Amino acid sequence: MTRIGIEQIVFDVHVGVTEEERSVPQQISTDIELMGQINTQCDQLDQTIDYDAVCRNMITAGQSMRPLLIETLAEKMAQVALAEPRVESVRIRVRKCHPPLKEIRGGFVVELQRP
Repeated sequence: MTRIGIEQIVFDVHVGVTEEERSVPQQISTDIELMGQINTQCDQLDQTIDYDAVCRNMITAGQSMRPLLIETLAEKMAQVALAEPRVESVRIRVRKCHPPLKEIRGGFVVELQRP
């Protein structure tokens, strides 16, 4: 099993519990680990995980949503990653970089692993 990590995929999403919060795009930062059987002896893209395609698909899926919760966003992004043929499991960490509570300085984070 090989792990490929991608850190700080940053994009904007309309996310939040209230309509007011969802009315303005909010910055999301995502870290992912993709695990799968990869032929590390072969220098061909079709023998590994196309992490560029995974990132682009995850961003597109995330930006097309208007979820209430980043938990829902994380789940959707995990499912998109698992659609890549060589990805057997994914660990994803999604951070809402600027939550609406001034007391939270470091963001709000949800982490999950599938399957």
